[in-house]
Amino acid sequence: PDTFQFRRQVLAFLNFLTEQEATVLYTSESSNASADEDLHAISDGTINLISTTGGRKLYISKFRGSGYRPGQHAMRLTERGLEIFPQLPLRAYLRSYEAEQISSGIMELDALLHGGVMRETITLVTGPTGVGKTTLGLQFMREAASRGERSLICLFEEWDDMLLERSESISIPVRAMREAGSLFIEQVEPLYYTADEFAYLIRKKVEEKHISIVMIDSIAGYRLSVQSDDLANQLHRLCKYLQNVGVTVLLINEIDEIGSDFKVTDLGISYMADNVIFLRYIEAQGELHKAIGVLKKRTTDFEQSMREFEITRYGIKIGRPLTELRGILSKVPVLPASPDTRKKWRARE
Repeated sequence: PDTFQFRRQVLAFLNFLTEQEATVLYTSESSNASADEDLHAISDGTINLISTTGGRKLYISKFRGSGYRPGQHAMRLTERGLEIFPQLPLRAYLRSYEAEQISSGIMELDALLHGGVMRETITLVTGPTGVGKTTLGLQFMREAASRGERSLICLFEEWDDMLLERSESISIPVRAMREAGSLFIEQVEPLYYTADEFAYLIRKKVEEKHISIVMIDSIAGYRLSVQSDDLANQLHRLCKYLQNVGVTVLLINEIDEIGSDFKVTDLGISYMADNVIFLRYIEAQGELHKAIGVLKKRTTDFEQSMREFEITRYGIKIGRPLTELRGILSKVPVLPASPDTRKKWRARE
């Protein structure tokens, strides 16, 4: 039949069903060659299922007489049936901000931050590979455990057993924290989870376990979960949800090159960070050493100089301000080999 005749027959059939007080659910396949707009027009609600490179999605385009949550939501067909992972609703969790600084547990790091980071903020910890970003994040969680708070680490790149082993070697008791219920570790396979599924996983853990600090390690791994979706959009949504429910967020970001010009991130997400802590390699006495600094703290001032940064078997050690350091924004900052500098460096060792 032609379009008019088809629509007339469908309407007659639907009228018959509604007269019988039936609730009607019907399916339709739409394509460029055969659109189904006529069916949309006569229905009270329309649920659309689509397949994208980022996985199966569901979205509602019409629901007569009621509101609905907009956007495309991840879905998965499993042995348990159809599972839906709605996008995080941001405005549903809005709350008033209460200013409170939380300590890192290291006096020198707190001095860099003028007291620590503010609760319910987003902190970006950035630097090249192997410089100590994850270890620094663990230090905040260690201190949180001493206050009786609970933390969550989302590992995209490292096995949890490896994290436990190397943490014990530097006197950060991750295993004991985990056994005591003050630290939860989620091993995340980025190619399995979509961004919405990962957000659902985090939301469930945060609300069930009353988590106060979440660390995402790392943004590069999270980016694989996002796949074809917009990274900044998805990460912004997740971080703002966590902030709105009172969680402090740590984002671990890796800079690709050790000897690159100074940059916070390659991904265009620094705008969402309230605090930016950066770790760098520096050259001193013909050797590579590590240094730490603060680039941004939205709520208060911070120390402008960089400090020595070292990971020892006793934990993180942060030294004096490196006032002699030159080329902070260059590829590899250099500590000049003056007699005073050599004397101070030998004293450090």
